[in-house]
Amino acid sequence: MSDKLLNNAGKAGLYHLPSTRREALERTAGKLHFQTLSANLIECRTIAQVLQQLGNALRFPIWYGANLDALYDCLTDSDWQPSTGHVLLIDGLDSLRLADPEHFATLVEVFQAATEARRESGTPFWILLDTPARGITALPTK
Repeated sequence: MSDKLLNNAGKAGLYHLPSTRREALERTAGKLHFQTLSANLIECRTIAQVLQQLGNALRFPIWYGANLDALYDCLTDSDWQPSTGHVLLIDGLDSLRLADPEHFATLVEVFQAATEARRESGTPFWILLDTPARGITALPTK
């Protein structure tokens, strides 16, 4: 994993991260002193469960309301987890995609909108899914 890629706020966004690249990505994020947070959602089959687990795993503030608007607000809040860069590793969304494809698609849209909003700040902000999704490309190598 290239330092140059991960440090590039213009390329940061929502991507699929194949499991074979995760270890290298975590090493690079650590070397850059990025805030790296993981959420394992494999047991979550409803959007309510996903939103609750995301709030816990990503250490959202007490005011987080565990709804899609609050998720967007937390992800785009520059005071949440201040850092020189962020990497959010989201695992296990296959369960939600199979049980509730409509809410899965909406969640992906919220992630996409949040990464686009954060791109404007100039701070690298990556959300990486282990679950492939339509319209989400694999994390570039360069």
